[in-house]
Amino acid sequence: MKISLPHFLFENKELYQIINDESIIVAKSTRYKQDMVSLRNSMHLAILLINGGKVLHLENGDISIDNSDLLFLSQGNYFMSEILGDKNSFESILLFFDDEYIFNFIQKYQIVLESKEQKEILLLKRDTFMVDCIKTINCYFQSQVNNTLALAKLKVDELFLYALSKDREKFSAFLNKIVQTKSSRIKYILEENLDILTSVDDMCKLTRLNSKALRKEMMRIYNQNPKEWLDEKRLCLATTLLKNTQKSVSQIATSCGYSSVSWFIIQFKKYYKTTPLLFREQNL
Repeated sequence: MKISLPHFLFENKELYQIINDESIIVAKSTRYKQDMVSLRNSMHLAILLINGGKVLHLENGDISIDNSDLLFLSQGNYFMSEILGDKNSFESILLFFDDEYIFNFIQKYQIVLESKEQKEILLLKRDTFMVDCIKTINCYFQSQVNNTLALAKLKVDELFLYALSKDREKFSAFLNKIVQTKSSRIKYILEENLDILTSVDDMCKLTRLNSKALRKEMMRIYNQNPKEWLDEKRLCLATTLLKNTQKSVSQIATSCGYSSVSWFIIQFKKYYKTTPLLFREQNL
């Protein structure tokens, strides 16, 4: 099962309590998911477990976390399995934040990032202060208070500032990763999730940009409009699969996001002046 975060939260609101604006999302889940889930994350993320535990299966190995840990992940793809602890008492708070939130945070508190080191994953052990901070954030979901968004943002700022104070070198490296990769963020999100992009609307949804802003970014990065880029990338992926796999044309059409094999063949022939089967024969 593949899930795009944070989009999945809003598509399944019955599973989460959510406090949010455009730059930050604070979501609480008490739903226990025992199966392995492939997570695609288009915002940066901090995981705050209240009860239970999680295992993240990453490229370089596994990370197990429980309610004594605080895990920061920069935007990217992760494999997560919620399999630790009692399923009847599982509680998790997810903090999603975008580039602008971090840039505003750095500017607001006049933070100087002296080191050039970059860290995309940061695991910290909680201390008493962090535990109290997370308890307060959890309280916003348990009681009716005014201005919950403003209060949650203040508490997130407090948590970030304390993480910076607790381990300046490591948290600075995490912030630096976000700062240094901002200009290529849209490029990374689109290219890493090509297999689930079937339309410009999908591109807007995944990048969290409206159609006008997306077009501007695509012209800046690729000198192509979104549809031109998507058509080219999907067909390029198709040629790779035709040359290097035994998949049928129908399977490749599905893998590349085409709703029908006939439309795939029409588009392929238009772009490469030959059919997928002839292309395969010519490139064996």
